[in-house]
Amino acid sequence: MSTTIDVTRDWQALLSHLPPDYAAIAKEHNQLLTQYQDIKVSTADDLLRLIFVHVGADLPLRQTVALVKAAGGPDISPNRLHKKMRKAGPFLRAIVARMTDWSAQTLPELWAGYEMVVVDATAFSGKHAAGTDARAHVAMRLADLSLVSVEVTDMTGGETFKRFSFERDQLVVADRGYSNLTGILSAVNQGADILVRVNRGALPLLNDDDKELDLLQLARTLSVDDVLDKNVSACGRIEGKRTTLQGRLIIHRLSPENAEKGRAWVVREQGKDATAESLEMAGYVVLFTTAPRSRLDAGRCLAAYRLRWQIELLFKRWKTLCHFDRLPNARGDTIESWIYAKVVLALLLDRLGASAPELSPPVQLVRPPRVDRRCRSGRTKERPEPLAVAS
Repeated sequence: MSTTIDVTRDWQALLSHLPPDYAAIAKEHNQLLTQYQDIKVSTADDLLRLIFVHVGADLPLRQTVALVKAAGGPDISPNRLHKKMRKAGPFLRAIVARMTDWSAQTLPELWAGYEMVVVDATAFSGKHAAGTDARAHVAMRLADLSLVSVEVTDMTGGETFKRFSFERDQLVVADRGYSNLTGILSAVNQGADILVRVNRGALPLLNDDDKELDLLQLARTLSVDDVLDKNVSACGRIEGKRTTLQGRLIIHRLSPENAEKGRAWVVREQGKDATAESLEMAGYVVLFTTAPRSRLDAGRCLAAYRLRWQIELLFKRWKTLCHFDRLPNARGDTIESWIYAKVVLALLLDRLGASAPELSPPVQLVRPPRVDRRCRSGRTKERPEPLAVAS
C-alpha cells in the first residue's frame, strides 16, 4: 500500500517544536507590520516557511520565492524576501533564546554536583571572503549536548565569558581564548566555577609569595604522565586596579606521541610564528580552575577538559551537515538572520531526532519496478522507479 507525503501534517509537526508563542514573538519584533494594505506575509507561519526554505535548502532568493509560491505559500518578490531577512535577526535570536532555555536531564552526581557547560566560538566566512564575516558564540550543556546560549556577532566580537549568563554549581569549561581575568571573574561572580586552558600571555599566575610563575620551568620538572596540582592566584588589571583570584594550576605532561601531535597542531595554527617555547608547551596541558580540590581532583579536571571537544564536533556538524558557513552575502543584518535561522533549524533537527517519529512518512522507502518500453530488442525491461513510499 502506497501513500503520499502529508506536507501540512509535516509542517505542523515541525512547528510544534518551536516555542508555543512564536507567533507572538514575531509580532513583538514587528515582523508582520507593513505600510501596505495588501500584505502577503501575514502570519508567522508564512514568514518562517520562507526563511526555512531559503536558509535550510541554501536556495537563492528568486528560487526560494518561486518554490514557496508553487507549494501554495505567499507570492512575494525576491527583493521582499531580502528585506524580510534583513529584519529577521532579532526575531530569530529570540526564538533561539527560548529554544535553548529548557531544563535538561543532567547528571551532576557524576561531577560532584556540577552541571557541566562548555563555551566556545566559531567563525563563518561568505563566498570569496578574505577573512571572518561573523562569529557564533555558543554555550552547550555537556550532559545532554543541548544549547544553553547562542549569540551571533560580527568579526570584531571576541571570545569572553562575559557574553554568557551562568548559575551556581555550574562548571564552565573553555579553551585558552577565554583565559583572561576579566571574563573569568564575570563567571565566578555569578556563582559558577571555571576550568580554562591557560594562555600564558593573557593570564599571569602568582605563587604564594606573590611572584609570577614561570610555567615552562615548572612544567619541565614533571615526568611523562605526571600531574601537578598547585594553589595559585590569577592576576590582572581591571578598571586600572590590580586584581587577583584564588584558584588551582593543573599541569599534565603528555606522552611523547601526544606531545608530537600537539606540536604539529601549533605548527599548523601558527606557521612560521611558532616559537620554541610554544612548541615545548604543546607537550603539556596547563589548566586554571576555581573548582575546589574537595569537589574535583586534578584527574577529574583533566577528564572534564577533554569533554570540551564535544562543542568542536557540534561546530563541525553545523558546517558540514547544516552548511552554516554558506553565508548569503556580506551584509551584517542578513548574515545575522541567516545564522540564527540555521541555529533554529539545527535545534529542530535535534528535537526531531530525540523524539518519536512525527514527520510523515514513518515508513520504509522502496523502489517498485517499472517497464521500460524503449528496449531495442523489442523486449520489455524492468528498471527501478524513483523512490516511492510504502507502508
